[in-house]
Amino acid sequence: MDNAQKEIYAGDRAWRDWFKLCSVGRCPPEEAEALRRQITAMLLSRLSRHGINAESTCGEDPVAFFDSYFLLKGSRDKSKPLKSYFAYRIAAEGMSMRNFVCGTLFGATAGRVKDIVVEWVALLKGWRPRSFRAADGSRKFTWEGASDADLASLEAPPQVDAATLLDVSPMRSALNSALESVSRKISVEKQKVALLLYVTAQDVPVTNPAVLEGLQTAKSRAYAIRDKAMAALRKELAASGWMENPLSGRTLLEVCEAAMPAATREKLERGE
Repeated sequence: MDNAQKEIYAGDRAWRDWFKLCSVGRCPPEEAEALRRQITAMLLSRLSRHGINAESTCGEDPVAFFDSYFLLKGSRDKSKPLKSYFAYRIAAEGMSMRNFVCGTLFGATAGRVKDIVVEWVALLKGWRPRSFRAADGSRKFTWEGASDADLASLEAPPQVDAATLLDVSPMRSALNSALESVSRKISVEKQKVALLLYVTAQDVPVTNPAVLEGLQTAKSRAYAIRDKAMAALRKELAASGWMENPLSGRTLLEVCEAAMPAATREKLERGE
């Protein structure tokens, strides 16, 4: 978590109330104001990465869009709102509210906020987002339906990622060792453990056909393995001391992506 997130974090009580009351506006005034400040800052910051400023939102309230996204958007289980799914994950994984909000929700790399803003831009502009892998293997993103002039106007200046200035190789090595330790403790191949941890972090259901194919197991068994892997991983991270590092989640995701079956990763990228 960076200093900016620490300074604007609305607080555990405010976010717990948000989960209970379903909207920022229904929270107590002081909590609502703190939530509004954090949500607005996070959404507009992410919006700027698409080269769009606050004036381009046509007066739409970021907080209203945020609330509606979580109320209307289904989780992988379409009968359950996404917010209910996250509440379950917080409880099941023993996650602190601060870590959920500043990591899972508003994290710089894998936070849900990027998906929220992509939907917001699509609604505002009438474009369709498309992610693809370029010839050099890097991940690229573009907007279908946008003209060349539109795309040119959205080109934001490159931003320096502070994480690239740090040497995370010791952390990566330690997390890879933790992954191997989890594999040994639950007697499941490392690549399968990595796959389960990766899809859990990316909100991909373990019942996805490509995931089950990579695991080479039945649905019920897949859930059981994931629960054991998550429990073992929490113990490993707590013992290693890396859990408190704000880059640990991001680095673990990279370690799992590298260790999971390549064929499964490619199928997930293609949406199969």
